[in-house]
Amino acid sequence: MASIGKKLHHYVPRFYIKAWAQDDLVYCLRNGKILHTNVRNVAAENYFYRLCELSARDIAFVREVAIADSPKTLKPYLERLLRVLSLPHVARRKVEASAMATPELLAGVDNLITEMSENMHTSIEEEFRPYLNAMLAGDLGFYAQPARVAGFFWGIAAQYLRTNQIKRARDRLRGDMLETFQRTVNVLVHILAIKLGFGLYADRERFRLILLENVTDIPFITADQPVINIAAKPEETKPPDKLELYYPLSPNKAILLVERLSNHLPGSPSVSAILAHHYNLLMGAHAYEQIFANSRKELESVRGELRAFRSCL
Repeated sequence: MASIGKKLHHYVPRFYIKAWAQDDLVYCLRNGKILHTNVRNVAAENYFYRLCELSARDIAFVREVAIADSPKTLKPYLERLLRVLSLPHVARRKVEASAMATPELLAGVDNLITEMSENMHTSIEEEFRPYLNAMLAGDLGFYAQPARVAGFFWGIAAQYLRTNQIKRARDRLRGDMLETFQRTVNVLVHILAIKLGFGLYADRERFRLILLENVTDIPFITADQPVINIAAKPEETKPPDKLELYYPLSPNKAILLVERLSNHLPGSPSVSAILAHHYNLLMGAHAYEQIFANSRKELESVRGELRAFRSCL
């Protein structure tokens, strides 16, 4: 029988997590335990991006919550994206109703259902990768180039929205609303990432992109929610009033995307050990269930302080 596609979907790129790994092994804090595991096994879930079949009511819901208030120039593109992400299930129904419904053809359509969203995220990752490499090399020159920086904003918006942490809104929903959210979330994520990236690009003059250097003995850590809004509480599920982003790039580099008069502006791009540990606790507080490091010691410290830290936020 034909393959039905990739089973394990990563919602944080492996090439990103490898900055904390040695021989592809990374320290991972999960459920209170610290494991030393392969990067392939973290920040991933079976069929995480599998598309669900959308009813007319689901499509109306997506339009109402994600497209209706979009900038006029974006609406046609978002409508096309909604149609594209609905097509695999439409195609499956047509194939099933035809005389051509062979196991091989159905398996090919099922591949689209399983992999289309995953493959779109992979394409966004690959477009973002040169920005990540530039930042790791200490080069933020792309931020001053409008033609280049649009891809940066789309990539960071997609990583902010595509994770299990963002999907945690399902924990607060019940009944029909929960079912609607579960069916539409993988479509909503793509639409909202484009909207957020577009908004950040349009407001880019209001923000500063700051590269943080960490030469202390306290390495930066990351998590299964690697882009966090440090202007919002970790448990918040409503749209934030303000968006200011922190994104660790490696154990010794991170970026801030903050307003020019932000309270989160650092005194210096070279962080102290105390500030590095503070960022690590913020990262742990915003994580969904997995925190990553190149140091067992720092994970042990974060584990010991995280509950008290969360209670103070």
